[in-house]
Amino acid sequence: MILAAGLSSRLRPLTNEVPKCLLPMGDKTILDWQLYALTSIGMTDVHMVVGYRKEVIMAHVREAWPDLHCTFIENEEYAQTNTLFSLASAFRAMPPRDFFYLNADVVFHKDIVAALDQHVEGAFLATDCKQCREEEVKVRVVDGRIVEISKEVDPEVALGEFIGIAKFSGAFVHAFRETVLRLAVNGNERRYFEFALDAMTRDQVLTPVDITGIPCVEVDFAEDYHYAVSYVVKHFTT
Repeated sequence: MILAAGLSSRLRPLTNEVPKCLLPMGDKTILDWQLYALTSIGMTDVHMVVGYRKEVIMAHVREAWPDLHCTFIENEEYAQTNTLFSLASAFRAMPPRDFFYLNADVVFHKDIVAALDQHVEGAFLATDCKQCREEEVKVRVVDGRIVEISKEVDPEVALGEFIGIAKFSGAFVHAFRETVLRLAVNGNERRYFEFALDAMTRDQVLTPVDITGIPCVEVDFAEDYHYAVSYVVKHFTT
């Protein structure tokens, strides 16, 4: 499941004509690196939520990845909503099943999905254990279990940053779907999907998977993009 509907307004003018996920990143785009990582572990079935410049994304995937089975789901309210609503759109369009979750603006080495793929039955969130900034989605962990996840977590007590890549499987998927659909209502339009995860921390086990040291970056601002181009992808091989 790849969420690629956002306006990417913080990266303008880079995203005036091109959606963020199709920004060039070495010899590929951000999205191509993600699909390369997924196919490297045998994934061939992708659901992608689109909105801003959807035609460009759809055409690119169909041309560059003709053997991939990709189902496109539109978040028609992409300009007014955030990832909570995009994920709700996806859940309404697909049956319950295990899935990898990816924000479409994360540039990462394929070893991250390989690490997540080793885990079964539950919620497993790729976590970069480091000193975090206020902007980042942070996790607080007690006894190996995530007890709080949001941008509002105090950086001083956070284990690290949830980088926007996860694996959800087994019974957790059903509980997660129910929570997302229940919370994707008027008043929560600007919420990130982590809002639903945070609401589940009391009753469900969410496990951080340490990916510290594996090259990755979430591209939100111009400096993130330039860091990804100049450093992160230089550690990738195909």
